Amino acid sequence: MSASSITLGAPDRLRASLAPDPLSEYDNEEPEDEPEITGPAVAMLEIADVPSGLAALDALAKEASVFVIAAGTVQCGHWLIAFAGDVEPVEMSFARGVDVAGGALLDSVLLPYAEPRILPALRDGAPRRPGAGDSLGVLQTGSSPTLLRAVDAALKGAEVALLELRIAEGLGGRGLAMLWGLQHDVEAAAEHAARAYGRGRSAGCTTNVIANADREVGRALRRGTRFFKEFRG
Repeated sequence: MSASSITLGAPDRLRASLAPDPLSEYDNEEPEDEPEITGPAVAMLEIADVPSGLAALDALAKEASVFVIAAGTVQCGHWLIAFAGDVEPVEMSFARGVDVAGGALLDSVLLPYAEPRILPALRDGAPRRPGAGDSLGVLQTGSSPTLLRAVDAALKGAEVALLELRIAEGLGGRGLAMLWGLQHDVEAAAEHAARAYGRGRSAGCTTNVIANADREVGRALRRGTRFFKEFRG
């Protein structure tokens, strides 16, 4: 008998109809207001493949009460997870995620007391307008967790503004951040960021300070650093 001609008997149909659907609880789920993320801890894992990434996400979410800011694919086929919460739960979930990811883990960062501007920038990804100052600091990394590490060090080490934080998408898997302020402050921030590169995945990391930036640079920053303003891959 071919597979296409097999039919279920009444008892089989009854058992099938009574079997629980593990995803049915989400069918009629109403959208909820997203809870406010208070931190202070922020962590990020970049994993080489999607199956390992989903396994790590499942494990870290079960390990402790943390808020998953975002989880999903980024360019180059990697899986990126960002989460936040109180220090101890985030540390527990971070350790569990790292353990489950195993050899597929490409880069990771745990910031027990992340600089407060990092979370809002992660959540909305929107560019901020330049304020007082005349110089631009540009940070680019080969992976997103190392970018978070560098930005955290830069913001804590100097009086600069974070204009934009771009995590992986649209950058071939790279990370990009824009800092603004007075020249000596931006130079100090760039030095802190460069030292932080060495504590992460330093391959592909670059830094530049543009002193007395031209007004065209300011115009470009106000619109955001994308050439195309909508995502085109």
